[in-house]
Amino acid sequence: MGNGLCVETSSSWTVFDWLDKVLGSVGSYAGLVKLRHDDDFIDRLSHHYTTMLLVIFTIVVSTKQYVGDAIQCWCPAQFTEAQVHYANQICWVSNTYHIPMETVIPESVDSRKEKQLTYYQWVPFILLMMALLFKLPRVAWKVLTFSHSISIDQFVSMVWSLQLAAKTERDVKLAEMTDYLESWLSTAEHNRSSCCLPAKQKVAKYSCLVCGRRYGNVFITACLVVKGLYAFNAFLHFFALNAFLGRDFAGWGFEIISGLADENPEYLKASPRFPRVTLCDFEIRQMSNLHRWTVQCVLPINLFNSKIFLFIWFWLLFLAVVSFLSLGTTIYASMFPHNRVEFIRKYMIMRKVILQRGGENRTVNKFVMSYLKFDGVFVLRVAAHNATEVLTGQLIENLYNKYKTTMHTEVKQNSVPGEYV
Repeated sequence: MGNGLCVETSSSWTVFDWLDKVLGSVGSYAGLVKLRHDDDFIDRLSHHYTTMLLVIFTIVVSTKQYVGDAIQCWCPAQFTEAQVHYANQICWVSNTYHIPMETVIPESVDSRKEKQLTYYQWVPFILLMMALLFKLPRVAWKVLTFSHSISIDQFVSMVWSLQLAAKTERDVKLAEMTDYLESWLSTAEHNRSSCCLPAKQKVAKYSCLVCGRRYGNVFITACLVVKGLYAFNAFLHFFALNAFLGRDFAGWGFEIISGLADENPEYLKASPRFPRVTLCDFEIRQMSNLHRWTVQCVLPINLFNSKIFLFIWFWLLFLAVVSFLSLGTTIYASMFPHNRVEFIRKYMIMRKVILQRGGENRTVNKFVMSYLKFDGVFVLRVAAHNATEVLTGQLIENLYNKYKTTMHTEVKQNSVPGEYV
């Protein structure tokens, strides 16, 4: 169901899987995209591809704004070349305002100021700030998982090293990876002391309300927090741009859709949110007198701005929808024990560790719920995302065999009968 580390995937590819492979392959040749991932494609849509798009948009707008003519004003014939240059510069830095051609220009200065466009000088900085905000959840993920006893980056490197290893070395590397995971999973079992520990363990077994390394849910909690940040980040950008650009930016896309439905192409040609022809008022001091001028200006940059921000509107809507869906499917797949058990059981059946879905039901459940826990399953999903099903199955099989061996040893030492086979 969908593409992701935290959700179960079917054997058939989704469109996101296909896009991930195509964009990832092209990007890897260009040195822009890594093929090793500890996140899913929907997350990368936000923190990688969106950031790249925004940086490209910034370069396009900046080139036109600072290399070409950002504004050109139609000045009175008596203006000298220096005065025309001054008019262009003062109108650029002091804002212009938009009055439709069929509307009479109001005489009140305050009425004109209400129509001022205050954003166009800052568009490159707006785009860069957006790129930074879309990158922040990724930084949060790195920070939240940095001080953990297992390095996700190191583990992903081990998975790729295992995949690329020769057949003669693969078993050795697989054993090393199994020992690495077993050592990590075992460390949480030690140094436990708390008067409320049993109750906390019970809660942590089925939810992330109690979080900590000893409860085995640090990674999955960080995953849910970061996915929530991605979802709300896209959603809140509508309100941020609406406040900064004004003129009901949040409803712009719906107006475009409505205009296209009514077969009215004028909605695509010009928008009052990004007018190309504006007015500018400025004063020139001559001796002791102030002369107020109103000139008509053209903003070529808004030809680009309107198309860029229209694309951004639909892109933000798309990101918000898929990010919230990704968060929802992650919660569903991770919080319900049955989904975690079935993920592990699928590979066990494939490796013929168990012969049918009901085989060793009690032992498999304990292996997933008490040994792997949330984080163990999460890390194995990372392995499945970066390796073949065969290698993932071998890794799970090795961990399961070690778990059963440990359980047998504990049974013999304690002389307590139990069914672990």
